[in-house]
Amino acid sequence: MSNKSEGFTLVEILVALTILAITMGAYLSQLDTQISQTHTIRNRTLAHWAGQNHLANMRLKNQWPKAGNQSFSSVQGQQEWLIQQNVSTTANAQIKRVQLSMFAADGEFSGSLVGYVNNE
Repeated sequence: MSNKSEGFTLVEILVALTILAITMGAYLSQLDTQISQTHTIRNRTLAHWAGQNHLANMRLKNQWPKAGNQSFSSVQGQQEWLIQQNVSTTANAQIKRVQLSMFAADGEFSGSLVGYVNNE
C-alpha cells in the first residue's frame, strides 16, 4: 500500500477561493458600472426623443413660438419629462431658434436639443 494521498491540500483550496473571490469582486464592480451606464444612456435617449417629438409637433402644427422661456410636460417611454423651451430670434426674421432642455421627473438633467422653426 502506498501512503500517497490524493486531492488538494487546504492551502491550495484557500488560494483558489481567494483568487475566485477577487475575480468575482472585480466582475460585480464592472457589472454595477454597466448597469449604471445603461440607465444613463436610456434616459438620454428617451429625453432626446421627447425633445424631437416636441419640435416635430411645433412644425406640424405650424406654431410660431413667442421669444422667451416656457415649460412643457411630455411622456416618453412610460416616463414623464419636463421640457424647458427657450426661443430666441435669429438674423432672419422668418426663423426662430428653439433650445430645449429635458429633465426627468426627478429633476435630473438628461439632455438638450436645438432646432429651428420657420414662419410659413
